[in-house]
Amino acid sequence: MIFKLFTQLFLASTLLQLFPVDARDLEQTTTPSTYSVFDIPISQNDSVLENAPLKKDQSRLGIVTTAVSALVMDRKSGEILFEKNRQTPRAIGSITKLMTAYVFLQTNPDFNAKVSLFQTDVRLGGIQHIPINEEISIQDLLYASLVSSDNSATSALVRISGMSEGDFVAKMNETAALIGMQQTQFVDPAGLSPKNTSIVTDIARLLDEAAKIETIRNATQQPSHIVSSLSGKTFLLESTDDLLGSFINQNPYKIIAAKTGFLPEAGYCLATLFSRNGKDEILVIVLGSDSDAGRFQDVKSLAAWVYDAYEW
Repeated sequence: MIFKLFTQLFLASTLLQLFPVDARDLEQTTTPSTYSVFDIPISQNDSVLENAPLKKDQSRLGIVTTAVSALVMDRKSGEILFEKNRQTPRAIGSITKLMTAYVFLQTNPDFNAKVSLFQTDVRLGGIQHIPINEEISIQDLLYASLVSSDNSATSALVRISGMSEGDFVAKMNETAALIGMQQTQFVDPAGLSPKNTSIVTDIARLLDEAAKIETIRNATQQPSHIVSSLSGKTFLLESTDDLLGSFINQNPYKIIAAKTGFLPEAGYCLATLFSRNGKDEILVIVLGSDSDAGRFQDVKSLAAWVYDAYEW
């Protein structure tokens, strides 16, 4: 009992020194006494990959998350540094929009071209930020999809691509297979269907590919974005990603790309690519966290723990 208490106090003290802004939250989610086998970080090849980060202390197994599935992967080596139920398929909600943006951008759109939402683009769920018939740029429409997770804007992107929704979804699934997403299926482009399912390792592949595109990186790094229409009206897009305003997005840490997701069937989801000091990039994925705040706490705590427990 004394040893267990000492372990908790030591880890909490370490996190307090490294992450003073949110140390109290991190301490609350760090409970070594409840670790289980599925929390042990493992390699994809059951051995340390070349140039992979090394754990400083093998007795440090990880943290407890509310997420049903979770993953932390070193982006450069592909080494899995933490995993929980990584082979469990889950609904992913609006994380789907990363693939939608990725496929849409393959059509080489003119970002400056003016477009508007049609009545047929309107999708229930979430907030529609751009009114029908207000002309805005394609870039702003894309930002509405990625920054504020606007379902109607996402539907409009599909229409503007020139493909039918069925063909667009088929392209999403084809692209998923090409980039190695082996246990993923998409049935709609906005993530409104619980039949859009994946596993955390597949989401890591998607985020890794999406983050190679500057437009996606720029959009998902914005806490907010103001859209101006041709009529002179302005519309505020606020990010659904609360981590953009946290310590884990302040020097030396940076969020390179990210996307939230939620459905009742999915729980609260978040996929984030972090860097430290402009390197040490990690992909952190949680699916099925218990609350909106819980997903941000899960990802923040996982990133903080991995950066403290491993050396590059």
